[in-house]
Amino acid sequence: MTLSGYHILPHYDAALDDIRIRINAICGSLLQYMDILKRVISSPDVDAANGIIAGGGPLREEARQALSLCSAALTQFHPLGGDLRLVLVLSRCGDKLQECMEEITSAARHAKASIKRQKSLSPDIVLPLLEMAVSEFRDAARCLKTQNADAAREIRLRDKELDKAHRQALALLVSSEREVRPSLNVSLIFIIRSLERIGDIAKDIAAAVVFLKEAADIRHGRDI
Repeated sequence: MTLSGYHILPHYDAALDDIRIRINAICGSLLQYMDILKRVISSPDVDAANGIIAGGGPLREEARQALSLCSAALTQFHPLGGDLRLVLVLSRCGDKLQECMEEITSAARHAKASIKRQKSLSPDIVLPLLEMAVSEFRDAARCLKTQNADAAREIRLRDKELDKAHRQALALLVSSEREVRPSLNVSLIFIIRSLERIGDIAKDIAAAVVFLKEAADIRHGRDI
């Protein structure tokens, strides 16, 4: 749905478009930080980790500004029906995007601590999980941009695979059967947990897209 020209009040369209543009831009920035996180894990790269940590505050502020615009749209225009769902969904997603940056920053902090302690980041275990989380979030962001409810439902199903991979990764970290088993790096547990949370955030965004298009709440397994 193209918002421009959709309403009688041009500034109403402009306000809704501004919120959508901001939310989509934040999604793009988050994906860039996830790509940097891949470099942190695979290199390892302290400078890249520092870049993620430094960027966390400004990006969270951008999300807060988007949330403020959602609140302003509610009070100024009193949207109804699909418009109300749109503003509520964008507000909900803004919250989730803040959470996502928190998880990316947390993973970067734990990775940085591991590098400084010269602890292994076990890229053979962490990177496949990171790839799954990034793929899920990227597709959720695309669904939000295109408002594709069918694709959003598929993302929620894919998150079960990420949950399974998360459990397997934790098991591998403590497995005595690994050919090369360094001492357990506790920071890896927190990194892996953050990646699993990114998948949960993508799942929540997907649920929000379905709510926007179908006015159906599929959270908590109510409808898949």
